[in-house]
Amino acid sequence: MMVALSFTSTVAPATALAAKQSGNTVTNTSTRAKKGQHVQAKAAVTIDAKTGQVLYAQNANQKMPIASVVKILTLAVIEEDINKGKLRWNTKVTISKPISKIANDWHFSNVELDEGRTYTVRDLVNSMMIVSADGSAAALAIKDAGSTAAFNKKMQRIAHKAGVRDAKIYNMIGLDNGSLGALKLKSVKKSAENQFSALDVAKISRYLVDHYPSALKITSGNHVNFRSNDHQQYDMLNINYLISKCGMEPDYGQVDGLKTGKTDKAGDCFAGTGVFGKRRLIFVVLNVPGTYNNMFTQSLAMISDVLGRQVKPKTDQNKNNKTNNGQNTASSQSAGQ
Repeated sequence: MMVALSFTSTVAPATALAAKQSGNTVTNTSTRAKKGQHVQAKAAVTIDAKTGQVLYAQNANQKMPIASVVKILTLAVIEEDINKGKLRWNTKVTISKPISKIANDWHFSNVELDEGRTYTVRDLVNSMMIVSADGSAAALAIKDAGSTAAFNKKMQRIAHKAGVRDAKIYNMIGLDNGSLGALKLKSVKKSAENQFSALDVAKISRYLVDHYPSALKITSGNHVNFRSNDHQQYDMLNINYLISKCGMEPDYGQVDGLKTGKTDKAGDCFAGTGVFGKRRLIFVVLNVPGTYNNMFTQSLAMISDVLGRQVKPKTDQNKNNKTNNGQNTASSQSAGQ
């Protein structure tokens, strides 16, 4: 079986002169992070969603694990196949034993999915994007393509359309290969995780927002109800704290997406998007140190640098004391925060 799907990038250094815009091209002009003002992240980037211009780049081309941030790409595949009529939002998905095993593993981020029970594509997408449900991502991929390897090829195709050439794609969830159990790739190390650069993530995020803007109606949801079975339902609270009424909403502009992620290797990661002064930005921070909140703090710091004005939470996040989502059980291995 094919190992990780990979392909080669031709992105120029972030300090190059601006190029003409066309299609999904992301140009390479950026601000250079000033001494003493670097974002506290292993990698960070901000791009203009309309033009693709890079506005801030810090180690933006280095490939590294991105955990559940990869679910942005998973969603793009599902959106494309719905658009093509291969799936519908109300398509019923029956949960197999391997998927139920992932969905009910307390080590991962999940809503409970019972073997043999059916859920709609919309329900699974909502839980995948709002609380990063790993089992839901697996269920969507297998329903759509039949296997992890087959869905990986679809992810590769979308990534290529977005301008990404050398990402390593192992699965739809963001966990290491071994954590997928019976759904894992057979000829790949159990420790293998998806590898993308911050700029790769920004390009894929831009592709999703540009081609399927209705996805933002999903990712901007403050809370959504999910019925797991006849006896269990969740009021899923969005674990993106920059969303309206989620704890760290900015005092300028409005954030309406996209996705968080965390594993031991990836650290805290976040890809966001929002409108600031009639300009949509896409911003990514990877491997952010400190508490869960810090990836949102660093995102706002980067946006502040790009805009030339301070952008901070409306409320004091220290008083908020929000560190995890009660509906989203997770351990250090979790891809879901």
